[in-house]
Amino acid sequence: MNIRTLILDDDPNSRLAARTALADYPEVEIVSEFEKSGELFAFLEGRTAHLLFLDIELYEEMGFEVAGRLKEEYPKLMIVFLTGHSSYAIDGYGFQPVGFLTKPVNRERLSRTIEEVRRRMGEWREQSSARLMFHLQKGYRILDVRDICYVERRSRKNYLHTESETLQIMNYTMRELEGMLSEHGFFLCHQSVILSLYRVTLIRDVGRQLYEAVLRGCDRPVPVSRNRYEELLHRLKETGIRAALPERQEK
Repeated sequence: MNIRTLILDDDPNSRLAARTALADYPEVEIVSEFEKSGELFAFLEGRTAHLLFLDIELYEEMGFEVAGRLKEEYPKLMIVFLTGHSSYAIDGYGFQPVGFLTKPVNRERLSRTIEEVRRRMGEWREQSSARLMFHLQKGYRILDVRDICYVERRSRKNYLHTESETLQIMNYTMRELEGMLSEHGFFLCHQSVILSLYRVTLIRDVGRQLYEAVLRGCDRPVPVSRNRYEELLHRLKETGIRAALPERQEK
């Protein structure tokens, strides 16, 4: 799993230094970087991230203020503080950061920090992992639930979608499939679709009170019914993921 990573620092040279140092870790995917906290929160409204490198001394505010809001709204987002003064470390421990890195970034300390991020990500994967057996037309298939993007019922047949393949599974009812998958982070977002909450990256308004969800690893969005939309947002927030309705998609 890639570690979706953000950088908030108002110094472009510091952002460049952080990017350069993180280039040694192929699993760290720098999704975006920001000069101001408003840009960060706007980004997080409709997307997911795992890790944030946060400068403590921002031009307009202290990084601790940003961290406080993040812990309230995005409690599962891991934070690494960046600072030019090691004395700030004592003040920041209440935010339970992954670590503190003094500028310029020390490679050895960064290595230990990334190792701690891997450990925490590993705990998440272990908690979320399960293997389920599905009945196919010929035989059975055992799948790790983390590999499943969504399940849909189409033309009176059931299809299970992963990043790499689509499987036709036997005619379980949607209620049966929901019972199998809901405890593993799946949600019935439409009468014919059950999606993985952990793969949602964006929710779009497509007009006429209709919505669709974009899923990581899928080449097309899935429908979200209007009577399930609010519950989907609630479940995403419970899971530690925040999503919000952006402006309506232009047709």
